[in-house]
Formats: sequence, structure tokens, C-alpha cells
Amino acid sequence: MQEVIRMSSPKSGKIQAVHLQRRAYVYIRQSTTAQVIDNKESTVRQYALAERAIDMGWQRDAIEIIDEDLGRSGATTEGRTGFSRLAEGVAQGMAGAIFALEVSRLARSSQDWQRLLALCAVAQVVVCDENAIYDPQNCDDKLLLDLKGTMSEVELHWLSLRMAGARQSLARRGALRFPPSTGYLWGERGLELDPDEAVRHAIATIFERFAIEPSQGAVLRWARKAEYLIPTRRSFADGTSTLTWDTLCSSRLNEIIHNPIYAGAYAYGRRSEKKTLVRGEIRTIRQVKAPNDWLVLIKDAHPGYISWEVFMSNQEKMAHCAGRTWAPGAPREGRALLSGILICGRCGRRFRTAYQGRGEGWTYVCSGDRDRGALPCWTVRGQAIDAAVEDLFLRMVIPSELDITLAVEREAEAQAASLHQQWKLRLEKAEYEARRAERRYKAIDPENRVVARTLESEWEACLRELESVKARYEDARREHRVQLTDQDRARIRALARDLPAVWRAPTTQPEDRKAMLRIAIECVAIRPIDAPERLTHIRVQWRSGAVDELTAPRSRARAASNAVIERIRKLAGLALHDEIIAERLNAESLLTGARRPWDGQSVKRIRLKHAIPRIAAIKPSIARVPDRHPDGRYSVNGIAKRFGVSEMVVYRWIRDGIVSGVREAFATYKSVWWFDIDDAAARRLEQASAGTRGTGKRKLESTD
Repeated sequence: MQEVIRMSSPKSGKIQAVHLQRRAYVYIRQSTTAQVIDNKESTVRQYALAERAIDMGWQRDAIEIIDEDLGRSGATTEGRTGFSRLAEGVAQGMAGAIFALEVSRLARSSQDWQRLLALCAVAQVVVCDENAIYDPQNCDDKLLLDLKGTMSEVELHWLSLRMAGARQSLARRGALRFPPSTGYLWGERGLELDPDEAVRHAIATIFERFAIEPSQGAVLRWARKAEYLIPTRRSFADGTSTLTWDTLCSSRLNEIIHNPIYAGAYAYGRRSEKKTLVRGEIRTIRQVKAPNDWLVLIKDAHPGYISWEVFMSNQEKMAHCAGRTWAPGAPREGRALLSGILICGRCGRRFRTAYQGRGEGWTYVCSGDRDRGALPCWTVRGQAIDAAVEDLFLRMVIPSELDITLAVEREAEAQAASLHQQWKLRLEKAEYEARRAERRYKAIDPENRVVARTLESEWEACLRELESVKARYEDARREHRVQLTDQDRARIRALARDLPAVWRAPTTQPEDRKAMLRIAIECVAIRPIDAPERLTHIRVQWRSGAVDELTAPRSRARAASNAVIERIRKLAGLALHDEIIAERLNAESLLTGARRPWDGQSVKRIRLKHAIPRIAAIKPSIARVPDRHPDGRYSVNGIAKRFGVSEMVVYRWIRDGIVSGVREAFATYKSVWWFDIDDAAARRLEQASAGTRGTGKRKLESTD
């Protein structure tokens, strides 16, 4: 048996030979980077624990210092690789002692602390701080360590309460400083507008466009088309800042629209955090609170880009576009005019739109309580309802010719001026950068060639950027009409005089018509009328508060006549396929119930509805086009096989004019490509196929 040798040190009889035969771990941690930088004495004291371990009998090479958790909080083990390495050393029996300045350095969570103590008790590891040695196997020492761990966790809670209280006290006075959003800088009087005119103009343009466009996506499309750039200013603790320009993205637009700082409001506590279970794991989620629930809200605290009323209107608009509230949502593609604003007069729910075919026809569907197992409420075709509401809108909305002409012209000029100002500022900035690069180059000693070459390349880059901005500005003036001409103004006046002409113009998109309609109409409610005739009752709610009521015819789904059904039954009895039956019916000038020509699917629906059996055998699969025509010409798949490429490559060759052929009917196919490949064409295709294979090989090599 191994003899247990106890140390004769008067400081402690708890350290035994079994401890000295293992490693001593010195754990060093401070909660933040600022503490590491400012509180250097604490760091020195923690590193000095290695000397304490040597005094207790450990060899210097048996002491391992774990300091990779410097700058990390002890509230959790997440991200603390040093603590994980320490626990692993204890669990594997490699540790004999753990040295820490105090218990809070190891863990400020009772759960993590108790788990570590349990491991130390089983593995016979002592815990040493600056003043004492504790044996977790000893009941009294374990009780003392438990108390210290609990006090450490409670201390962290007290610290967080004091810090949160201090922050809230400063925030209530508007004195708590946080990184300012782009467009603002901290000054002597608090938040002030950015002194850079280009930055201020860019931020203001965002709110101007959001007020004009129907949705967030429309603003993003405008920004991409107009080559709009959004600035980002990052401020640092030393008072310096950097400014970068980039394309506008959805997340950045969301950040700007939802930020109350741009409305001149000082806000604090807009979000809250709570823990929840996600797939069996504890996650921390952040929730956005309503303005009434914010901890601090000081309106008119600093100059704003918009008013508070406009800010709240923008929040409502964003919620509507996102579909988080009952709202029409943003106008979208599709010919259905009333999508999003149509309400069921029976149950009060909103209709959804279902398109048939390629969008030529559409149906409004009210599902009612279908999600709860009930039957759908009702369905109606949309063309007649849309036509009735459209006619009412064009008759009722007759604005003053002078007013609308002036308003449209002012809006067009404002947009043109905004774009012109944006490009002007970009030109000024590019010219300034070029002049500064030129001054730096001319100020350097020509003999210092290394620096001179670097500054010369920077000057040339600035000059290229200046020329690029000038070229893009000229393109924008031509394509986006940055400056209005007399012809533009005359065309605007002509369009403003005739709203129906603008409405029915082929260049007016469906989403534009929906946007115009929603300016005047808040919602439309419909309900069915079955007697004395089938009609749809339409109730139009105008935004002014007025209400108009009208009706529209409601078509009845027509069924196929008995004669047509019997004809289908007879033809099916002759073992004909549905497609052949459809051809026979069309040849006999027979139409479906909807007065349309027959096809295979419509015949199949009639057969299934009236239980007409199919006697015809299953059609054999269509034979593949052969590689060669009987006269020797090649097909697409024949060329692909001969030159070792895919059929998609052959179609690209056809599109690029590398190979030419003719299309003609073949067997059951209506149109098939056939190619004459002579020697010249074969050499040309060999070169093209070699280039294609080389490109593919290079792509694979770059992927590897």
C-alpha cells in the first residue's frame, strides 16, 4: 500500500502526497476587458498564486496557469474555455489543487460552482485561495465553500442591480450615452446632427422615400435602381470615427425606420430579455416593447429628421406591410384589384385571392372557420366585383386638375432634386478625396520612392473613383431623369388631367393601381345575394368616412350538359384516351360548362364526377428522340453524346450561334432540332467542348 505522507507545513495539513503528485491549476479571470486594462493589480495578484503553490510543495513545471478567460464574466460557463479545461483536468484525475484569488473568480453561478465542488470531492482536489486551503471532502470546508459560492452569486445580482439602477437614473435625465446612430454625434448639448451634409441628406432621403413608396421592398428597389448608398458611421472611445458607404439592405432599413432617435426622441429600455425553452435548450430571446412600455421616453430631446407623429405612422405602416395586424398589407403583383382590402360581409374575415391558370382569372375565397374543422364560408369570382369597384373609383375620384397637376409636379421635382443633391454630394466627396490624395503625393519627398509610389497609386485610385462617379451621374441623369425638362413637366400635366388614362395605361402596373385605390378606399365588404337573382352586394368604405353600396352580377358555375356527358360516356366506351375524346368534342363544336374548349384534364374531371370508367389502356411512354435522323442528321442528345457535353451546353451553343440547325416535326413530336455536322462544324464544336470541359475542370480545382 502506498503510504500517505502528510506535509509538516504549519500552514496546512490538508495537502498530502496524492495532491503533490498531480498538477496545480492556477485559474485567472477578470470579468471585462476594461478590468484587465485598468485593474492591473488584481491580475498581478492572481499570477502570484503560482508562487504560493511552489511554497506549498509543487514543482514549477507541475503548475499550469489558465488565463484564457481574462475579460469574460463568471456568470455562466458559456464561452469560458479555460473553466472547461479546468473541469476536464479535475474529472480526469490530473489536478491536485485549484488556486484562485477568491471563489468568485471560479464561478458566480451556484450551479456551476456546486458541479465543480462535486468533482473536486470525488477526485480528491483541494481548493486554495489567497488566505486558506479547503478540502471539499471535509464537511466544514464544504459548508464554507457553499456559503462563499452563494454569496458570490448574490453579489453579482447586487452588482447588476446597482449598475442597472445607475443606468436608468442617467437615462431618465437623458444623460446616459450610448453609441449614436448614423446621422448623429454626441456634442456638448447631447445628441447633435452629423456635421457631414452628405450623411444628413442620405438619412433624410430614406424617410422621404418611405413616405412615398407603399412598402419597404419598394424602397429597396428604388435604392438599387437609383444606386443609392447609405452611410455608416462608427464612433470609438477615443473620439474618432470612421464613415463608410454601402448599398441599402432590408436589415439596415428596418433599423432606421424603427429607431426613435430619428424622431428626436431619447429612448431607453425598448427591448426586454427573457429565458425560454427551445427544443429542450434554454435560450435568451429579445422582445421589442411598445412605446408606452419603454423605461424612458423623452420626446423632442434633440433635433430630429422626422416628427414623432410621422415615426408612429411609419411603425403602423411597417406592421401592416409585415401582416402583423389586420391590414391590407403592401400592394403586390397580381391582377386582383381588391387583394388585402376585401372583407367577408358574412363572418367579417378577410378574403384571400386564388388565381387560376396564368393569372387571367381569380377568385376571392373566405375560409371562415375552416381551420377549426368547419366548412369554408363562400367563394366568388373576382372580375365582376373588381370592375364595379374600379368604375366607382374612377367616377368618384375626380380631383381638381390644377391641384393634382401642381402636386404631381412638386413631387416629381422634389424627387429629382433629392437625387440631384445626393449625386452632387457624392461628386463633391470624390473631388475632395482626389484633391487630398494629390496634396499628399506632392508633399512627399520624390527621393522616398516607396512612399511616393504608394501615394501615387492612391491618387490614381481616387481619380478613377471620381471619373466613375461622374459617369454614373450622367447615366442617372439620362435614365432616371434627375433633372426635369420642359417636356417632362408637360407630360406630367397631361397625365394629371386624365386619371382614367393613367389607370388604364399599359405601363401602369397592378400594384400601382392597388396603391392608388387604397389612397381613397379603406376597405370593401361583400356578401352574396341569391334572390331574386344571383348578385354580390358590395359596400365600399372610403377613407373620408363615406360609404357607397352597389351590386355586381355573380356568375353561376355551369355544368356540362347531359348531352355532352352522354357523348363522353360513349367515346370512353370506344376505348379512347381523354386527349382523343377532347379532340373529338372540340371537332364537334361542343364546349365545357364554362364555355371553353375541352382538354384532357376537363374530360377526366367529367369522367370522375359521373363515374365513367376508363377502358383505354395506359398510354405507353413517348419514345426518346434518336441520336441520328434516318437521313444522318444529329439531334441535340446525339451532339451531346458525340462531343461529351450535356444537352444544356448544346442549347447554349445554339443560342450563341456556334451550331445551327432546323426545327421540324418528327414522329409524335411537333418540333425537334436536327443538325448537319460537317468537318468544319465538327472542328468548331470540338474546340467549344474542350473549352467547356476546361472551364469545368478549373471550377473543380478552385473548389478543392
